[in-house]
Amino acid sequence: MLKRRLYQLTLAAMLVALTAVAAQLWTSSYEKHPDPRARYQIQAVKVERDRSFCWLEVHLKKSGEKSHDLLKPVLLRTAKGKSHEPANTTFQGNPEAGFSEIWFKFWIEESELSETLQLRLNDAELCVKSSAGLPALGKNGRAVFRSTNWRKSWLGF
Repeated sequence: MLKRRLYQLTLAAMLVALTAVAAQLWTSSYEKHPDPRARYQIQAVKVERDRSFCWLEVHLKKSGEKSHDLLKPVLLRTAKGKSHEPANTTFQGNPEAGFSEIWFKFWIEESELSETLQLRLNDAELCVKSSAGLPALGKNGRAVFRSTNWRKSWLGF
C-alpha cells in the first residue's frame, strides 16, 4: 500500500513538472527584451536548406500601436557586417488599419547561419539568432526556432 502511494505521488510530481516545462516552452517570448521601437516582436524563425543556401523566414507580430513603416528599409545583418534585403515579404492585415503580422523571407548562405543575426526594422534591431555555430536542421533540412538560442536544449529539441 505504501509503495503504491509513493508511486502515485512520484507520478503526479513528474506530471506537474512536465506540464510546467511545456507551458514555459510554449508561452515564452522569442527575445526577452525586444526593442519597442521595432513595433513588432519575433514569434518564430523557420530555416529551410536549399543546397548551400538557406531560406530564413522571420515571423513577426505587432507589439505596439504603430504599424510597420514601409518607407524604412528592412535588413538582416550578420555578425561580420553583411546585410541582406528580404527576398519576399508577406503581410497580414491592411495598410490603413496596420499590419498585424509580417513574414520576411531571406536567401542566405548556409555558412552565415553560424553567425549571430540581427533584423533591422523601423530603425531598431531585433535579435534573430544569438548562439554561435550552425543550427541543427532536421533530416528534411528544416527547423523552426522559438528563441534566439538555436542550439538544442537539454530536452533534445
